[in-house]
Amino acid sequence: MQTSGGGPGPGETRNVIIAIALSAAILFGFEFFYNAPQRARLQAEEQARIEATQPAASAEGEGATTEAPPSGPIAREQVLAQSAGARIVIDTPEVDGSIALQGARIDDLNLRDYRRTIEQDSGEVTLLAPRAAEFAHDAFFGWEARAGENTATLADANSGWTVAEGARLTPQTPVTLTLVAAEGLTIERTISIDQNYMFTITDVVRNTSGAPVSARPFGAVRRMGLPQDYVRNQIVHQGLIGAFGENNNLRQVTYENANKHIRDRDRGRVGADERIDEMQGQGGWLGITDHYWLAAIIPAPTERVSTYFDARSEGAVNDYRAAYRGDWREIAAGGEATYTQHLFAGAKRYELLRDYQADMAIPRFDDAIDWGNFWFLTRPFFQWLLHPLAQIFADWGVVFNFGLAILASTIVIKILLFPLVYQSFKSMAKMRALAPKMKEVQERYAADKQRQQQEILKLYQTEKINPVAGCIPILLQIPVFFALYKTLSVTIEMRHAPFVGWINDLSARDPTSLFNLFGLLPFDVPAFLLIGAWPILYGVSMWALQALSPPPTDPVQAQIFRFLPILFTVMFAAFPAGLVIYWTWSNALSILQQYVIMRRQGVATQLDTFLAKRFGSGAKAAE
Repeated sequence: MQTSGGGPGPGETRNVIIAIALSAAILFGFEFFYNAPQRARLQAEEQARIEATQPAASAEGEGATTEAPPSGPIAREQVLAQSAGARIVIDTPEVDGSIALQGARIDDLNLRDYRRTIEQDSGEVTLLAPRAAEFAHDAFFGWEARAGENTATLADANSGWTVAEGARLTPQTPVTLTLVAAEGLTIERTISIDQNYMFTITDVVRNTSGAPVSARPFGAVRRMGLPQDYVRNQIVHQGLIGAFGENNNLRQVTYENANKHIRDRDRGRVGADERIDEMQGQGGWLGITDHYWLAAIIPAPTERVSTYFDARSEGAVNDYRAAYRGDWREIAAGGEATYTQHLFAGAKRYELLRDYQADMAIPRFDDAIDWGNFWFLTRPFFQWLLHPLAQIFADWGVVFNFGLAILASTIVIKILLFPLVYQSFKSMAKMRALAPKMKEVQERYAADKQRQQQEILKLYQTEKINPVAGCIPILLQIPVFFALYKTLSVTIEMRHAPFVGWINDLSARDPTSLFNLFGLLPFDVPAFLLIGAWPILYGVSMWALQALSPPPTDPVQAQIFRFLPILFTVMFAAFPAGLVIYWTWSNALSILQQYVIMRRQGVATQLDTFLAKRFGSGAKAAE
């Protein structure tokens, strides 16, 4: 509560100073003592991974392979060139790549519509890569047979499949592969793909052995080491993910937690065969997610499955795996069993995931996007406001549709919150008008602080003023701020989304810097000096908004508040540009809104004082 005509008392001033100092210490300490060492550690791990020898065989029978040469992983292009004659070309409007005949592994996939950087010639994003290559990431499907208590592999990641010469996978032309799995057992696999990222894998297991066979399907998505473009981000889940178990609950394990499981296994804290997570249920989905990309297996919705996450150390490389085994089925002599499952490998576009979820009855598939614990804020904000507005601007042919959507959503939120904000601004205006009376009370009861507080409370009651009402606008902004920050961080729709001028990616920081005059001087500046034009505009808007608020009476507090726009300018320089644009635009609207309300209440502001000093009398300034 305020104890003077517009500013907190000395105790509250001290608390403000302490809060600012602690906030600054936490921010800079987190950067230098946590983020910087993390980046160095990850770079060292990646270098060790590249130089390390690839394992001769993976854990368990699923996908054991001897592809990697003793010298370690090699370039993806080299691996593909070596196996070019044993691959099926994939060619669709959204993806290109190939399928290896060894294991029928889907292990080569590029996303046509996405580039590695904002430069159009930077190359397509590579999602899947062969096992022997750098940044290996693939998916494969197989079968096991059971004879008594013994289990034998019928098809795994090493099995040699055959296909008709010239076969090519397109949305119009599925491919059919054949495998002689054992004596009297053959598997015919048909792989198709839609116009986007969904593969359909249908297996027909034929038994001509003269005796019944018990068999079950399995599938796995695996990754060797961390992604090439991996950046640890606490706000975005990256690692193992799925919705499975009896209730198809969403389950997530980060790469860091998977690494901890590996260390615990090496130290004997967990069993050699103990997995990170294992559940039984029906249907669901499972896979590995990166910041914007997902590779996930979707078993048949009626299939009873045992699903698990696991991670193991293979030399200097960690093997991350999301896998499942289906239910046993009896295949009579002369009979056959048919099983269909799916693989999604592509970009986590919200509308696409939502449509797959509805059309294919995939539980919680759009939760592959990390909406976070406050999904009830982030999901509606993106789903009902930001994305529809962006779609409207896109239909009008606007290139920077998401930038305009941010501005338009700010206006919508201002309109929705206007009744509450109006009452808050009125209360602030009354507080400012009441400042002389409050000062008189303070002087009269300077020796009796308790009586002083009582008289000030009576003054609030008489004038019908809520002293905390001025906090309402900023409190109402916090959920919106968080929702926008989260959606800017996790949704691929915001990735490389341009805006007017120099902003080429709303999800990245403003690339300009005050210290090279925003690119006019011919040199680059360090990242910590990238204080761009938009953060500076934000700081100016924050100063102008402060000028409309009641001035602090305490000189120390006044000095602190003068420093805050500079502090927040530096802090916001590291935030995504879209967030800074939103906050700057929001401040501009608040300035207009608050100034009009205060003038209508007949209350002068610091801005009036500033204008009066610069341009003449207060009357002229008000005019």
